[in-house]
Amino acid sequence: MKQIRIETDGQTATLTLDRPRANAISVQMVDELLEALDQLEADDELRCLILTGAPGMFCAGLDVPALVALDRAAMTRFWKRFNELCLRLYTSDLMIVTAISGHSPAGGCVLAILTDYRIMQRGRYKIGLNEVAVGIPIPGGLTEVYASLMGLRVAQDLGCRGAMVDPETALRFGLVDELVEGDDLMPAAQRKVAQWVACSRQAQTTTKQLFRRSIASILRDSAQRDRQAFLDLWFSDSAQQILHDLVAKLSAR
Repeated sequence: MKQIRIETDGQTATLTLDRPRANAISVQMVDELLEALDQLEADDELRCLILTGAPGMFCAGLDVPALVALDRAAMTRFWKRFNELCLRLYTSDLMIVTAISGHSPAGGCVLAILTDYRIMQRGRYKIGLNEVAVGIPIPGGLTEVYASLMGLRVAQDLGCRGAMVDPETALRFGLVDELVEGDDLMPAAQRKVAQWVACSRQAQTTTKQLFRRSIASILRDSAQRDRQAFLDLWFSDSAQQILHDLVAKLSAR
């Protein structure tokens, strides 16, 4: 069964994460997202993408129960593909707005911060890179993206504590760009898209890539350089114990 849905309307595509109940990022979801980017970027009519999820849960992050069961070879393949997805989202010629429909921890926050504009639904939701809280580091390169949005001091403090914040705090820190009520989430995304399509496509794309080239280079370099260190930590006894404890807590819910 497909884990994403794609709808197109003129120059805009909407990509909805569709993996009940939490939209956890699986091996299949990463592959489908990469295939979707191939398809959408090859369509000369499309200029913009709206990325969203289910009401109340944009994306719960990596599917830890499934990933912790992978051997090193399978996890290495997944991690390479996930890093590829991160770079593709960050450097896409499509202008991408994320309509954050609810909770967005860890990998869910990663997807959002790689896009060009973030609109979050008001409510009792949390967003942030909380990887440290579950015993793994924020992947290299993503620290640069995080800091580019909030500044080094705030990003480092939140990242090193594995802290997440509510929508109002996320707006104040610059982690998201706009807050709206739930029924205005998609209309707000469409309003942003309308601003983009009113501009020259070539000038806009060139300008976006110029703004992003420094961090894009860091993302490329860190994906190669830090993969081994990340995998060593993922498979360390201490991290595996924390991850298995997390899986046990999730299973008990």
